[in-house]
Amino acid sequence: MRRLGVSVGLVAALAAIGAGALARPAEAADEVVDAIVAGSVLLLGESMFVPTPTKAEPDFVSVEGGRFDPIENVAPSNEFGLEYRFGSFWWKFKPFLGAYGDSKDSFWGYGGIRLDTYWGRRIIITPSFAAVGYARMNGKNLGSPVVFRSGFDFQYRFDNDMRVGVGFHHMSMGQVFGSYNPGTELVGVTFSMPVKTLMHEVWSSSGR
Repeated sequence: MRRLGVSVGLVAALAAIGAGALARPAEAADEVVDAIVAGSVLLLGESMFVPTPTKAEPDFVSVEGGRFDPIENVAPSNEFGLEYRFGSFWWKFKPFLGAYGDSKDSFWGYGGIRLDTYWGRRIIITPSFAAVGYARMNGKNLGSPVVFRSGFDFQYRFDNDMRVGVGFHHMSMGQVFGSYNPGTELVGVTFSMPVKTLMHEVWSSSGR
């Protein structure tokens, strides 16, 4: 019953994210952030009562390809990124680093924390929060070179611990550095591989 309640609440929060993203005015991205925070709090509460790994997991390398600004469609572009996801825990959280770019020559790097929540052996839902350094170039003006990234990854875990899924993330500066705060969304397909597995494949392909 507890997990059912969390599930219903999470669905409601995700629906609010979509509604907020579609309805928000250009200078107010806070509704999306509020919905992401609500969903993340529900998942954190769920993780308190459902068994999760208590020891360090493998480090992962994750790649993502998708679309930048697909909802407002003000400055849409193709985006591609790479993340390093540490397996060690800070309590229930894991640190991660990432770098992304898009087809309008924008580039951003970031670092933050993730919370993996496990729904059976296969499904992993992960909220994350990060601070971002954003170089606009020919891309969308987000109001500041320093913004914040929040959102969710939904992944399916295979027996070899490789994972595929989709990611939905929001970037804005929350009017921390000014009143112009249009924000943007990123939606993409993700593939994650344990670093040990990746290194084994590299060594094997090199004939060593």
